[in-house]
This record gives sequence, structure tokens and C-alpha cells, in this order.
Amino acid sequence: MYSIGQFAKKTGLTVRALRYYSEKGLLEPCFISDSGHRYYNDDSIETIQKIVTLKYLDYSLEEIEDLLRNGEQQLIESLMFQKLQLEKKRNQIDRVIASLDQAIEIGKQSEVIDTSIFLTVIFNLLKEDEQRDYWRSILPDELVERLYDFFGMNIIELNQKYIDLANQLKQAYIQPTQDEYLKSLIEQLFSLIPQEMIEELVEVLMEYEDEDIQLNEWLFPTPFTKEEEEWLISQAERLGVYGDVDDE
Repeated sequence: MYSIGQFAKKTGLTVRALRYYSEKGLLEPCFISDSGHRYYNDDSIETIQKIVTLKYLDYSLEEIEDLLRNGEQQLIESLMFQKLQLEKKRNQIDRVIASLDQAIEIGKQSEVIDTSIFLTVIFNLLKEDEQRDYWRSILPDELVERLYDFFGMNIIELNQKYIDLANQLKQAYIQPTQDEYLKSLIEQLFSLIPQEMIEELVEVLMEYEDEDIQLNEWLFPTPFTKEEEEWLISQAERLGVYGDVDDE
């Protein structure tokens, strides 16, 4: 038999970890002396190998306990399920890495990095699939796909322009500037999406005029504060930026 110290050294685990597994019912000592000392045997080594293997495969301790109790009859089915879960995690990690690569490239090409703007862009990159599904619940699939195809082909350039324009507009909110310059900034911001797509969006959304459709603010964050948004809308109206769309 092995004392808990010897067993910890033999298995490469800490005494604390062995006690924790015991508390969770995963690894019981084969013998406890009258003085409370715990002892383990070679069967305990086999059990700890199973625990370590399943932990490496990303099973929770509760799932490991269930597998150890129910034996091999569930093992293959459980491993197949775990493989699917790990593939989902891998796909998610791949998407996160791709989004970070895009964010880094965008950041490199931006003149000034404002944290709130940059983090908003990263959030939108990470949530693209959820955002796409949201728009599909409102807009025709064909229009949604064209919008995202356009964004996908120009994602670095569009986000870089968005960051620069948002930063300049935030500065204009703090430090008033000439109307001509301000109008140019707002027009550039609104023109990031092609005019014909904006017109289609307006036309489709007009069909829901009698319905109370509210944009999911959590899913579609903006780097602007409520005060900045209200100011931006009021300035766009004052400077006639909406004129071309309204006249159509």
C-alpha cells in the first residue's frame, strides 16, 4: 500500500487533489488507519489513470463520477458525444482566432485606437453568426446574404473606416467643428453600406411600420453613448444628410 504522500508522488498529483477527488467520491482510499491516515493500492492507480484521462478529454468531475459508476457500457457513446462537444469548442476557438486576426489587422491600419470603439468592432466580429441569424428573422435571406457577402469582402477596410470615422465624430461631439466637415463625416459613416442596400433595407423595414421592432442593443452594441447618438441623429437631420434617402 502507499501512503497519501507516496501515492501523490507516484501519480504526479498533489495531496490536495487526491483529497478533493475523495471528497467528490471519485477516488476512495483502500484503507484508512485509526489515526486517519489514507492508504492507496495499485487498483487506485488504475482509477486515477481513468480520472486523469477523462479530465484531459474535458469531462467534468460529475460526468467522470457517472462514467466510473456505470462502467464501460456508456463509455463509447459518451466519448462520441464528448468528441462532438470538443469539435464545437474547436470551431468556436477557430472563429475567435479568425476574429482576432481581423481585429489586429484593422487595428494596425487605424490611425487612432479608441478602446470603446475597437472593443465594439471585436464584439461584432465575434457575434457575426448570431447577428446574421437575428437579421434573417426580419429581413429576406437573399438580402441578408448580400449584406454579409459585402461585409465579408471588405471587412478590414470597412471596420478601419468605421473606427476612424467614429473616433472623429466622438471628437466633434466634444469639440464642435465646421458644418461642412461634420456633414462629410456623417455622410461617410452612412455610406459605408451601399446606397442601394440601404434603400432595400428601408423598403423592407417600412413593411413592419405598424409593428414594434426593437433592435437588440446587447447583440448590436454601438461605441457611441446615448447622448452622442442623439446628437449624431440631430446633426444628420439638421445638415440634411437624410435628404437623398427621403427624396427617393
